[in-house]
Order: sequence, then C-alpha cells, then structure tokens
Amino acid sequence: MQRAFVLLAILATATTRAQAQRSWQTEFGMQGGFTRLVDAGSRGGRTDALSLPGFNLGNLVPSAAGLYITIPWTRQLAIESDIAASQFSSGPTLTVLTLGLRGDYALTRELYGAAGGALAYNNGVGENETQLGVHGALGFRHRLTRSLNARLEARATVFRRASNAQPRDVYSVLFGVSTSAGGARGARAAGAPASRGAWTAGLGIAGGYANVHVVRGPSLTALAFPVYGGALGPVLATEVTMPATLFAIIPIANRIAIEPGVDIHRFQESGRTDFTGNLSARFDYAVHGGWYGALGGNLHYIKTTGASGGARSGVNLGWGYRFPFVAAIGGRVEMNYTLFAKNLTLGTAATNTFGLLFGATMPLK
Repeated sequence: MQRAFVLLAILATATTRAQAQRSWQTEFGMQGGFTRLVDAGSRGGRTDALSLPGFNLGNLVPSAAGLYITIPWTRQLAIESDIAASQFSSGPTLTVLTLGLRGDYALTRELYGAAGGALAYNNGVGENETQLGVHGALGFRHRLTRSLNARLEARATVFRRASNAQPRDVYSVLFGVSTSAGGARGARAAGAPASRGAWTAGLGIAGGYANVHVVRGPSLTALAFPVYGGALGPVLATEVTMPATLFAIIPIANRIAIEPGVDIHRFQESGRTDFTGNLSARFDYAVHGGWYGALGGNLHYIKTTGASGGARSGVNLGWGYRFPFVAAIGGRVEMNYTLFAKNLTLGTAATNTFGLLFGATMPLK
C-alpha cells in the first residue's frame, strides 16, 4: 500500500512538472496596478501610485514598467524583461530608463516565482544617477481567450543606495495581459481573417513622440515608450496631456471601428492625492489597404485634494497605417492631433498636442 501511495505521489509530481514545462511561450504583455514606494531606512512618508498602465520615471518614480516580454529558456524557466524609457524636454531635457531582467520559474502550470535584478536611471534632474536593485515576485497566470493570457503578480524590488539617491523599496500588485509573440500558434492567429471586414478586435498600447503646446504658454516634447497619457499632469502641469496610452479596437461595420482609449493614474503622498483619468473615444475608418483615418473626442478628468474636480474636453483626429508585426501582434504608425479647450473651473489653458506614435495590438479572440 505504501508503495502504491509513493508511486501515485511520484506520478502526480511528474504530471505537475510536465504541465509546467509545457506552459512557457514567447509573449509580449502590458501591465499596471498598485505600487508603494518607500524610502528605506528613513521615517519619511511613502508614496502610493495606482497606474493603468504602469507609469515610471527612472529612479525618480521607480514604479512598475508598463511593458514586458517573456522568452522561454528551458522547459520550466523563462527570461523576462520589462522596460520603460523616455526623454522629455521643456527647456532642460530629462532622460529616464527602467530595465528589469529576471528568471520566471514555473511552479505549476499557472503558479510561478521570479527573481532577478533591476536598473533605474535618470539624466537631467540634479545629479545623474544609476541605481541597481534586486527583484522577486510570485504570480498566477491564466488563459483568458485563445490568444490572450492574463496574470496577477505580487512583487518587491529593493534599490540600493547610490551616490545621489536614497535606497528605495518598491512593492507592487500588478495585473497584466499578454499574447504570443512567436511560434506556430501565433503565426496562425496573425494570419486569421479579420473579425469584421477591415478590422480585427484588439487591445493595444502606444508609444512614441508627442509635442504638447499650451496656448500662450510653454511647450513640452516627449519621446516615451509607452507614451505618458495624462500621467505627467500631477508631476508637471495639468495641461500636459498626451494621447491615451491604452486603446482597444472594436469593429462595428465593414470599414468602421470604435476605438476607446484610456490611462488612469492616482498618486498619494503626505496627505495629498492627485487623480487623473485620461479618456478618449473615436471612430476609425479603413480607407484602403492598411491606411485609416480617425475622428473623436477626449475627456480628461482631474481631482486634487483640497480642490474641486473637473473635466477638460477636447477633440482628436488621426491618420495612420496598420500592418502585421510579429506573430499575433499587430502594429500601426499614426499621426494624431488633439485640441483641448480652455477650462475656467480648473483654470487650465487651451492645449494642442501633436503625436507621432507607434502602437502594438494583441487580438482579443
């Protein structure tokens, strides 16, 4: 009897390992969620950030990056890297970068652990600085659709002291979605016919160049991957609003799709809370081949502790080209222009934003 139980236990363990071994694939994903930043070894206040997708400013705001890619290494081990990189200027130029590199180990088909390192860098604010850190995580992943996967992850990153930067502890709870970026299954998905006419339902993330011009005021240029959306408003000025970071494609007719866009950010520090919700909705019209035009509206809601909340309204138009990118991932290049009206309640000036963006999309079905 004991031998039977031992054999069953060995068989169960082998089955679990086999399931885990078959579970890794090359994936491209986007993520966001809650992050707590704590200055290690001090009695200073903490900063809580809720961002969708993840918002990062190097070691100035070293919260979770919004993009990640996973590459199988062995049957149970995968290498994962997440990255956020940007440069923006309104007079002085600031360059920031966060790079993570870790190993993901499949404990079961859905449960995994991870460990690795992280680098956070800034150039342009005070003294240039690079901070190194160590990183650990525990997560749960699950298939959502044939081509879309989801995961929920708790992670901790400890950045050591540097010459011009205090040590920091970063704790996050993140939700991510991803799709295959390689293999036969991804290739078949990319070659599948559109779900309705010229359009395929998808979820995307944007990055690239944006120029924000405040009427009778300053201008700011940014090159960011992913693009900031409304996240820089609480950091710089309310008027600094870029195109929405996340977007979806919802086909409704042969040549027409609805495209909602969103990014949401909430920062809390020392009793002050800043919230910004950057929303857009537009109609996309397929002109010919991969070319399309777009027209729609924007709503940017802002609320700060001690002040009344309000929303800025605007209109946007775009012209772009979309194409297959890698496996199931689609790509597009787009020029767009957004005009926000003056808002007396918020005390914000009219703003014009020009964007030249690259978008990556993953299929929803």
